[in-house]
Amino acid sequence: MDELDLKILCALRLDGRKPFLELAKELEVSDATIHTRVKKMMEEGVIKGFETIVDDGKLGYGITAFVEVRIKPGTADEAVAKLSRIDEVLEVHEIHGHCDVLLKVRVRELTELRDKLVRGIKTVKEVVSCEAYATLKVVKEDHGLLLTPQLIGKKYD
Repeated sequence: MDELDLKILCALRLDGRKPFLELAKELEVSDATIHTRVKKMMEEGVIKGFETIVDDGKLGYGITAFVEVRIKPGTADEAVAKLSRIDEVLEVHEIHGHCDVLLKVRVRELTELRDKLVRGIKTVKEVVSCEAYATLKVVKEDHGLLLTPQLIGKKYD
């Protein structure tokens, strides 16, 4: 990755719908260069895809919760695979600390969170216990690292 790749990423993080031709003019390169660079970053997995970011709250899913899960020793792979298949589970993180897995869950109401805990998460045989924390207010929720000029100035391998 070089400085041009980082500039392309920065621009696409700010506006993923920006036409490559417009981006090429801004960066003073050919549109073919932009196409080639983006294609290469997609092949390398740097760019995972382009998506529409939806306001889940406007669809009725206004409750976000984090769930700390303790699992039986030696069952992490099985547990995270099963927990990942629960629709309302947005993120699954294996962590080190007083619990083993941290989930980010989005539901419509607290009774639905209770049902998801009782009838979903706790039914996974590898789960020993779980504790949920419903958020009161989401202050910041980004969907990836926003590449700033300060980060672009750093050297990357």
